[in-house]
Amino acid sequence: TEDPNLLAAADAAYPGFIRETYLQLPERLDARVAALAREVSAGQTTPYGIAEAVRTFLTDRFEYSLDSTHDGPDPLADFLLDNRTGHCEYFASAMVIMLRTLDIPARIVNGFYGGERNEYGDYVSLRKADAHSWLEVYFPGQGWATFDPTPPSALALRADDSWLKSASAALDAVQLAWYRWIVE
Repeated sequence: TEDPNLLAAADAAYPGFIRETYLQLPERLDARVAALAREVSAGQTTPYGIAEAVRTFLTDRFEYSLDSTHDGPDPLADFLLDNRTGHCEYFASAMVIMLRTLDIPARIVNGFYGGERNEYGDYVSLRKADAHSWLEVYFPGQGWATFDPTPPSALALRADDSWLKSASAALDAVQLAWYRWIVE
């Protein structure tokens, strides 16, 4: 379950294998990243409160962009401390590392967000643009809960209601039918 009330009530008594696997940090982590995590979560007393504080910080104070670059020896530190612009992998990685510096187990999840129902072929198509990264945080007694620190503006980039989109869907349905009934 991902009921916020149950997650907020969960303690920090993590099993040993969870601590060993999901609290690992990079060998050369910029100390300012851990300091930022402590600053952002100040005043929070539960793992859930801390996770929400970090998620809100990233969602509200950073910008989504597929064109950002991060130079230097530590791209994550550049994202968090200087550039503050990135794509979903930066947001998910930043939140995982920040939580781990605060002894909260977290892991990155990569997959697809959304997809579109093709009205001509009655199926859901997933495209490269639907690829997404988010994270899960472990709560004893509750298991893994999903958090997505990527700003909502990322979803606006996926919206496209042009005639070209409709034509592309029709062509995609024809191609799938060709492969399904002729090629196979």
